[in-house]
Amino acid sequence: MNTLIAITICRRRCPFALIFCFLSVLPGSPAEEVDLHTLGQIRSEMAAMRQTYEAKIRHLENRVMELEAGRAIGQSGGEQVVLREMERNTSRLARIEADLAAQQAANGFAYSGYFRSGFGVDGNGQTMAAFKAPNAQSKYRLGNETETYVETKFAYHFPELDLPEDTRFYAAFMPAYVVPDNQDSTDSTFSIREAYATAEGIWDAQPEARFWAGQRYYNTYDMHMNDFFYLDMSGYGGGVEFIELNDWGALSIAWMGGTIDELQGSTEIVDDTVINAKNSLDIRVSGFELPLGEGMLWVDLAHVEDTERPNGRNVSIDGGGGAAFGLLHEATLSGGGYNRAMVQYGFGAAANFRSNEPDFGAHQAAEGDPLTKVDYSEIHHFRLLNDLVLEPSARWSLQATAVYDHMDIGLSESSEIEWWSFGLRPIYQIDDYLSLAFEAGFDHTDSDLEGSGELYKFTIAPQISPGKGYFQRPVLRFFMTYALWSNDFEGLVAPDSYAEETEGFSAGVQAEAWW
Repeated sequence: MNTLIAITICRRRCPFALIFCFLSVLPGSPAEEVDLHTLGQIRSEMAAMRQTYEAKIRHLENRVMELEAGRAIGQSGGEQVVLREMERNTSRLARIEADLAAQQAANGFAYSGYFRSGFGVDGNGQTMAAFKAPNAQSKYRLGNETETYVETKFAYHFPELDLPEDTRFYAAFMPAYVVPDNQDSTDSTFSIREAYATAEGIWDAQPEARFWAGQRYYNTYDMHMNDFFYLDMSGYGGGVEFIELNDWGALSIAWMGGTIDELQGSTEIVDDTVINAKNSLDIRVSGFELPLGEGMLWVDLAHVEDTERPNGRNVSIDGGGGAAFGLLHEATLSGGGYNRAMVQYGFGAAANFRSNEPDFGAHQAAEGDPLTKVDYSEIHHFRLLNDLVLEPSARWSLQATAVYDHMDIGLSESSEIEWWSFGLRPIYQIDDYLSLAFEAGFDHTDSDLEGSGELYKFTIAPQISPGKGYFQRPVLRFFMTYALWSNDFEGLVAPDSYAEETEGFSAGVQAEAWW
């Protein structure tokens, strides 16, 4: 009855107030039940009527002032009802708008990340040490990682912007944190891995093209089993991706700038040093057809300036230009999995297949000696590799890797390094949650500077994960690792634990996850 009276008064006194009175008879449903389309209609109707009834609204405001002053007490009870309804519904509409705005912002937010962490000991009960061959560019990681490493990525795609359907803007930020030793929290490094923005759908002739600028992981390729990034042009820069070339795939071009990355070399943080800049032009054509799969063609043109003591190292760099080339073949396998094969060749400033410079700390001169000379015109690098992941059945999955790598690092003395690496990790699924992983890794290195030798590493690891599959995460594992190496590598493999030995053992636990 009161509602009917209020509506009648609204109709007589102020047609604009009818909107608010009508809202008052609606159920007090939660904000989430009012969708954006309905809210838009309400806003449009209110905007259209606001101009027509502006004078009447001012009249009501004047009457409110009179009522508060006591000059018109009891004269217009109907108007007081209208005003109260208007205030209540204005407040309700404001709450709805705020809730919808918050929900819209949450829908535009994305959070992803990666971490690994654990605890382990060596055969003497001390902190475990990783087993890695001298001059090898990676190590087989199962039961062989001593650090805590965390990446957290925060991204937003701006749903509140009034953009055409195929136009998208995106921004992302990823900090990373590493503690290099699982029993030491005093020596840690914080780094920004990504901070960039993208825009796509703004080029009419190339609607799939994506422009970007900032710092990012740029279309990296890696082997999971040994954490080997064989193509990593990540760094600072900008460019455009996915320019369609009809049957020739898609073209991506990026200008990248890199420096020596603390997390790629020593964990020691060096202050007040000169950092040598490197500029790279990365050009790729991807997604074109090859027999039994797809291809990616990569070209990198780079330049490094002359510098002494980059990153505090006792070296002198004779800079210059360079180029690198690569061809990747990728096949998706039936039953799950993939096979990737790549051949790479580079010389000069582009020879390390990265946007940043090598860290020459392992070859620097002793303090007080003449600086070690590095001549970029003498650097060349060849690599051939294969990375296979198979999931042939619900019970079995595996990864197998093979790498051949030959490089001259450009020192004034003979400085060629050859590296062979083979690895195998089969996983047997016992039930929906429990699995058993085995890993065997072999590395052979032959260096003009440090001799030659081999390292063999074996790990067994019972695992708990939420399902089946090689890359199922998160995973909790207990591991036992045994390694042995050549006599020439004595004192060079896990020296903190096994400085005078040629074999070692470690055991521990680890958790690993990505989302």
